[in-house]
Amino acid sequence: MTIDKYHNSHQNVADKLVREYEGPMPFSLYLKNYFAANKKHGSKDRKSISAICYEYFRKLSAHFPLQSFISPFIDIPKFTASHLQQPLLFIRARPGKKELVKATLEKAGLFFECMNEMTFALPNTSSLQNIMVLNKEAVIQDLNSQALVSLLQLIPVTEKPLVCWDACAASGGKSILIKDCIPNAQLHVSDIRANILFNCEKRLKEAGIQPASLQVVDITLPFAIKKQFDFIFADLPCSGSGTWGRTPENLVGFTENQLEGFTTLQAKMLQHLTPALKVGGHLLAATCSVYQNENEAQIEKLLTTGKFKLVAQQYFIGYEKQADTLFGALLQKISD
Repeated sequence: MTIDKYHNSHQNVADKLVREYEGPMPFSLYLKNYFAANKKHGSKDRKSISAICYEYFRKLSAHFPLQSFISPFIDIPKFTASHLQQPLLFIRARPGKKELVKATLEKAGLFFECMNEMTFALPNTSSLQNIMVLNKEAVIQDLNSQALVSLLQLIPVTEKPLVCWDACAASGGKSILIKDCIPNAQLHVSDIRANILFNCEKRLKEAGIQPASLQVVDITLPFAIKKQFDFIFADLPCSGSGTWGRTPENLVGFTENQLEGFTTLQAKMLQHLTPALKVGGHLLAATCSVYQNENEAQIEKLLTTGKFKLVAQQYFIGYEKQADTLFGALLQKISD
């Protein structure tokens, strides 16, 4: 078969896959299932077909959904254009491990760039599992997930342990960030998903972190408050619109009703979380969204209760660095 015929064949397969994909399964998993059921495609075929599919989705970025809802702090033309490129892979060296990580990358012959004193950027296809001890030496974490440390550093720290709750811990990357930034944090970790929490516990163990507690908690519902915390980190569920450069299939069909669903869910979670925070304590709310309704609007609702003051909030812009775009806001509770 000639190169043109190969390409035409791959194009036809990709067209069929894109046409039949309906979500909500991540497209990467959808492809994996297809290739598992169709062994006739070799590794080069799979790579070519996948590239054609993702190129199709990326070209839809000019029609990014719900642009009128995007925050005015986002440069929309630059943001949408950034989706034509796949984001980079970022790793954060753990405290005291920067030189070890750098030497390891050099020895492995991997191309990398130092982004700041602890962060390295690599091509997205880089494989690190066999060259360093992940989580112990370095954490795979997007550049702007790491940048939330600038808000963590605004929390006053004393010799007394800071009682912290990572309420939506997911895989635990931000739990590790909290502990690295606030070494005397007494860290409590929860998530609604037991299977995710199992993986989180494993990752924290690899990082040498023993949480004070680790439990399944559904904060979308009211729950009994047994103790109040000095600090609560809420990585809120959201559209994920700041990360769609990694999953461009989400550029298709995201609706205003879906956005409203996320904002309603966030408001419930914040309503249930805030009584668990001590007066004088701090709340860090974060999303990986560019939609104002999921970000500034939620913070404004908290401020109008009169129970909080804003310490700082910002968008962490990734579209000029081949990274995700995140939002974070640090508030201090001033009354119950």
